[in-house]
Amino acid sequence: MIGAGVGDMLRALWTAICDWIGWQREPPAVAALPAQRQVRNLAPGFAVHVLASNPRREGRMTMNAAYEKLIQHLEEQNIGFWARNDDQAVYADFRGAVGTYRLFARVDAEDSLFQVFGHSPVRVPVGCRAAIAETVTRANCGLKVGKFEMDCDEGDLRFQTSQILSDDNLDDATIRRMLGTTMAMLDLYLPAILSVIYGNELPSDAIRHVEPARKADDAEPDADA
Repeated sequence: MIGAGVGDMLRALWTAICDWIGWQREPPAVAALPAQRQVRNLAPGFAVHVLASNPRREGRMTMNAAYEKLIQHLEEQNIGFWARNDDQAVYADFRGAVGTYRLFARVDAEDSLFQVFGHSPVRVPVGCRAAIAETVTRANCGLKVGKFEMDCDEGDLRFQTSQILSDDNLDDATIRRMLGTTMAMLDLYLPAILSVIYGNELPSDAIRHVEPARKADDAEPDADA
């Protein structure tokens, strides 16, 4: 795990960045939601706060079974979302331990694929994109599920994971696992990305600070065996 001193420094740095650009670290939309909408457990031991609160959707004629299941799951969990039925996709905002992320989930019926994209709240500055490209490459090396991607022209950063569907089948466990994995990876690696951008840390050093946490998680099943 990141040392206490480094973790405190990164949290202070993140707070300063939020204050400088005018972000709210505790969005008022959370307080306005009913209590049962504020926290959802997407994976064992992993809680997130739901910010979106508009689950309205229109026109179900083009929905396949997997997309229907995704909509049903979000509604049953009282997770607010925005639906985009033309390409069978939904958006939802979640607050993790490090930042607030917009998750984009899509059912690709043509390729029988369920995808989840988690977007970082930080747009990488032009002068840092080469260093963040190295950081992302180092982060991706050894990842068992999903990958980080950066748009080198726009500086947008996201984590993406996917699941091949069989006969349009999508279950609650898969949805929870993929949403939870996406949030967990963003929470784990965003401090490293911030330290490279705003702390002038080398990508190799930044990733080394967070890699022990990932390796410990990877080794956990073996320790129980």
